[in-house]
Amino acid sequence: MKTFYISGMAWIPSYRDFDCYDTTVQATSKEHALEVFSKTQMAKFMKYEPCVQTEEEWNSMCERLSEMS
Repeated sequence: MKTFYISGMAWIPSYRDFDCYDTTVQATSKEHALEVFSKTQMAKFMKYEPCVQTEEEWNSMCERLSEMS
């Protein structure tokens, strides 16, 4: 199992507004990660299909963002 990061825009009931939402799931592939996430409570609140990234892709993105700031 690998860690996958799920992120996207979702309705956040406690805020009563849309906001960025991210979480992690344990899965064997990106497709499996979406399947695992679709069984969670928050999946029904996503506005669009979420972005699925491997741990390596997520870390690389964070490094690039920190270099820009």
